[in-house]
Amino acid sequence: MSLNLHANYRRDIDGLRAIAVTAVVLFHASVYPVQSGFVGVDIFFVISGFLIGGIVYRDVGLGTFSFVGFYARRARRILPALMVIIAAVMLAGLLFSSPAELRQTSLGAISALLGWSNILFWKQISYFSPDAHLNPFLMTWSLGVEEQFYLFFPVLLLLIGRWRHVYVLGVIGALCLGSLCMAQFGLGRWPAAVFYLLPTRAWEMGMGTFLAVAKSNYALSFPRPVNHLIGWTGLFLVGLSIIIFDEHTPFPGLAALLPVGGTLALLLSDGSFVNRAILSTRPFIWIGRISYSWYLWHWPLMAFVWLCSARAPSPLLLAGAGIVSLVPAALSWRYIEQPFRRGSGSAPVVVTRYAGSLALGISVLAVVYISNGLSQRFDPALTLAEQVLAEGRGEPCLANYGVASLNLSPRCVHDTGRPRVALLGDSHASALAASLSHMADRAGFDFVQFTKSSCPPLLGTTRLMPTHPGHAMQCATYNAQAFAAVMHDPRVQTVVLAGYWAAPFAGDAGRDAYADPQDMADHGVATSLARLDVALRNTTQILANAHKHVVVLGDVPQFRFDPAKEAVTAFMPMRLHAEHMLDPSFRTVGEVAPPALLTVPAQPVADVVRRAVADGQDVSYFALADGLCSPAGCKFRNGDNPFYVDPQHLSRAGADFLLARLDGLLPVMGEPMARIAAQPPIPTTPLPVSDATQVAIH
Repeated sequence: MSLNLHANYRRDIDGLRAIAVTAVVLFHASVYPVQSGFVGVDIFFVISGFLIGGIVYRDVGLGTFSFVGFYARRARRILPALMVIIAAVMLAGLLFSSPAELRQTSLGAISALLGWSNILFWKQISYFSPDAHLNPFLMTWSLGVEEQFYLFFPVLLLLIGRWRHVYVLGVIGALCLGSLCMAQFGLGRWPAAVFYLLPTRAWEMGMGTFLAVAKSNYALSFPRPVNHLIGWTGLFLVGLSIIIFDEHTPFPGLAALLPVGGTLALLLSDGSFVNRAILSTRPFIWIGRISYSWYLWHWPLMAFVWLCSARAPSPLLLAGAGIVSLVPAALSWRYIEQPFRRGSGSAPVVVTRYAGSLALGISVLAVVYISNGLSQRFDPALTLAEQVLAEGRGEPCLANYGVASLNLSPRCVHDTGRPRVALLGDSHASALAASLSHMADRAGFDFVQFTKSSCPPLLGTTRLMPTHPGHAMQCATYNAQAFAAVMHDPRVQTVVLAGYWAAPFAGDAGRDAYADPQDMADHGVATSLARLDVALRNTTQILANAHKHVVVLGDVPQFRFDPAKEAVTAFMPMRLHAEHMLDPSFRTVGEVAPPALLTVPAQPVADVVRRAVADGQDVSYFALADGLCSPAGCKFRNGDNPFYVDPQHLSRAGADFLLARLDGLLPVMGEPMARIAAQPPIPTTPLPVSDATQVAIH
C-alpha cells in the first residue's frame, strides 16, 4: 500500500489517530486495562481542531475561505462512509432487530445524517433507557459534536481571523477556558449534557485550533532533547489517560486535561523520537488512515453481538468483533473514502449532490420510523410485548439525576379527598407505582408517589455516587422534602418504602456507598452496611412516631441476562439462532431462570433490611423476591407478558403479579378514616422540613 502523500502530511498524526481509535475499540470490547479508552474521542477532537481549525484560520487569513467549499470538503470526508454503514446496519436490522429496535435505529441513523446524534442521545438518557450497548449508531454522537462545532467556529474565525494573532489566541483561549469551566461545573448537575453537548466539549477542539494558530505565527521549535522530552511526556500522558480512569470517573471536566494535554504535546513535538520512530511507523499509519471507517464499523458489529447475546458478551468475543471490523473498515477506506474525497465537481455541485442524497436517505429512514420499524415482519404478539416494555420505561413521577424538588402534579399526588397511601423510594419503587396506585384506588385510597433515581428512601443517609458528584446532596434534599410532606399530611395512613437496597454493593456500582449527608465520604463496606441498618431503623421509627403504618419492601431478584430482551427474542427465529451460536450454554427453563442466571440481592444486605424492620412498631416487611422465586429459580415472564423491562426493573405485568400476592400490604378501611379524610391534603408547594426530620438528618 502506497504511503506517498502531499508535502504537508504528518505521518505522526495518523499514528496518533491509530492510538485514539484503538483505545476506543478496546474500551468498547472491555479489554483490561484499557478501561478509559473512551478518551480516544477526546484525542480525535484535539486532532480535528488542530487540522481543520488550522486550515480555516489559514484560509481566512489569505482571504480564500468559502463556506460552500468548506462544507463540500466536510461532506466528501464524512458522508460517503457514513451512508454505507447506515445502509449495512439497516439491512442487518431487518433480520436481527425487533420493530421497536429498528424504529429506534432508524431515528439514530437520521440523527447521524443530520449531525445531531449527540443531542438525540442526551435527550434519550434516562434511568429506563434501553441499554446503550444495543444502539448501533451510538458512536456517531462524536460526529455530531464535531459538525456542530464547525457550524459556528468558522464564523468566529471570520470575525477575528484578521486580528493580530495575539488577540486571536486570547479569544480562543478565553472561550476554551469558559467551556472547560462549564464542563467542570456541570458534572455534578447535568453529567449527560456535559458529556454529549457541544458547549462543554468545544474546548477540546478549540485547544487544537489554539495550537495550530500558535504554530502558524510563532517558531515553536525546541532543542532536540527538549523536543524528545515533550514527545515522551505526551505519549505518557495519553497512555496514562487510557488506563487511569474508568466509566465511573466524572468526565470530561478537569480529568480530560490529561488526554488533551498529552495530544497537544505530541502535536507540538513533531520530529521527536516518539513522533518519528513510533507514531510514524507503517502499522500506526495504516490504522490511522482507516481510523474513521474503523470507528464507524467496529461499534455496529459489537452492538449486534450484544443484541444477539443472551448475556453480556465476553471481552474476547467483542475484541474479535473489533478485529473483524478491520476488514470492512479497510474496504470502506479504499473503495468509499478515497474515491469520494477525490471526486470531481465544483463545491456548489458537490453540496447539492450530498443534500439530495441526504434528503433521499432520510426519507427512506423516515418510512421505517413511521411504520413502527416494519412491524409486519414478525408475529403481532411481539409488538404487544414491546408495548408492555415501553410502558414500563416511561415513568413521569420518577425524578431524574439533578432534580431535588418534589413533583406535586395531580399525576403524582392524587387528590379525591380520600385517605392516602404514599410510596417513597428509587427507580425500583417507581416500577411498582402504577400497580400499587391501582391497588390503592380499589381499596379506597388516594396515592402519592415521591421517587427519585438512585435515591434510597432514608433519613440521615444518602447514596454517594462519584459518577454523579452532586447526587448525594440532591437525594438527601429530596428525601427531606418527601418525608416532611407525608409526615405533615394526616391523610397519609400508609407509607411504603421500596428500593434497590443493595445498589451501592452491586458489581457495577463503582465506588458508591451509603453516606452521611454531612460527611459525604466512603468509609468502607462495613460502615456502609451499618449506615443502612441505622438509617432504616430511624426512618421507620420516625414515620411510626408520626402515626403512619410503614411497609418496607425487599428488593426483586435480578438476572445475569436481560429478561426483557429474551421476551422479545423468543419471537425472532434469526436472532434466536444467533443467540444459540454466540452463547450455546445459555438456557432458561420455560419462564424460570435457574439460579446460575440470577443475581439475587446480596444476602448481607437483604438480612440487614429484614432485621432493621423486624422489631419496629407498626412496621411490616415483605420480601418481593419470594413472590417470584423458588429453589428452581426465579420467574421472569408469564407467557407473552415480560415481568421485567431490563435485568432489574419490573414491568407493569411483573408488578401486578407480585403485589397481588402480598396479603395485608394495604390496611383495611375503618371508621377513623372518615375523620382523617376531612383533613387538608398535601399542599401544592413543598413543605418545610419537620423537626423530626431535621434531627434524623443532623
